[in-house]
Amino acid sequence: MMKVLLVSFSGTGITRYFAALIQEILAEQGHDCLCRDLEELVDLPALWQKNPVALKYTLHADAKHPLDGSDLPYLPVTAALKTTREAPELLYLEKEWSSFDLIGFGSPVYEFRPAPVVIRFLLDMPFREGSPAVFSFATHDGAPGDYAPFMAELLEAKGYSCLGHLDHSFLISALLVMSKQYDQVRIGRRLSLKTEQARLKINRFLKQLLPKSGGTLGRPSGSRFSTRLTALPFRLIYAWSMVLLLEKLLFGFGLDKCGCIRCYTCINQCPQGLIEKDSQGYPVRYRHCMYCFRCLNWCPTGVLYFSALTRNKARFPGPDILLESAREHHPERWLKKR
Repeated sequence: MMKVLLVSFSGTGITRYFAALIQEILAEQGHDCLCRDLEELVDLPALWQKNPVALKYTLHADAKHPLDGSDLPYLPVTAALKTTREAPELLYLEKEWSSFDLIGFGSPVYEFRPAPVVIRFLLDMPFREGSPAVFSFATHDGAPGDYAPFMAELLEAKGYSCLGHLDHSFLISALLVMSKQYDQVRIGRRLSLKTEQARLKINRFLKQLLPKSGGTLGRPSGSRFSTRLTALPFRLIYAWSMVLLLEKLLFGFGLDKCGCIRCYTCINQCPQGLIEKDSQGYPVRYRHCMYCFRCLNWCPTGVLYFSALTRNKARFPGPDILLESAREHHPERWLKKR
């Protein structure tokens, strides 16, 4: 039996759902697996703000369409990679993680990279030499690009032996917050089908990764690299498209104050700690963020928006609610009994 730890960050809940699927299948195979949200391990906004990493689309938006501004010095990813260290608040992890045989690090894919808060965490976690072995996992909108080799290089720079990568595309949740309304049952059915596909992929991955009868850990074939050379043309086209989409259609921060109950859920949920109170006590964000959509989806009154395209629109309720909607309407067809 292997002792496995899954550490992940999730914006909309999909990556957390993927981690739970991996945990479930590991348990079915007789292994002991623990899932931990990154925010359970550390004050993530405080850690990120000490050396704030930002992706290209955030930097572009800050330069071209600044909000009211702040003095927080954003670091491009290439510059941030030079700021690797052992943060004092994370040193306890070295002892805590030593009891695990394998650790998986998970994140949504943003512009072919982990979430900036995940990058900061990985750069700041303790150095280890080879043990325990690690792998990466991710959820995305169908375009992971060179995420896998980036994660492998980052983890191995911290002394870990990275054995492979596992990813899956479930739903493009960002599109749902631009819809006036959508059929939760239909989306739930799609998610249930994607879930069964994910289970097959996880099983294949773990079959190659985990040893039989006390053997050594393997390296799943084809799971680690889509070469940078192959990924580069697609990455350039996709990155340009994403910048255009986000800059023109999504970037910003708006609030219909008449409906805001000042519950500060958005402030508490922001993983970068960028939402604060203005002089009247209403939420405001003075810098462009990574746009994980958590503030929009968690707002209980739906009055927060990024642009006109997301104003008074639907919100993503999370995978559990969508699957429950499908289960209530077509339990025998769409959700297998386990």
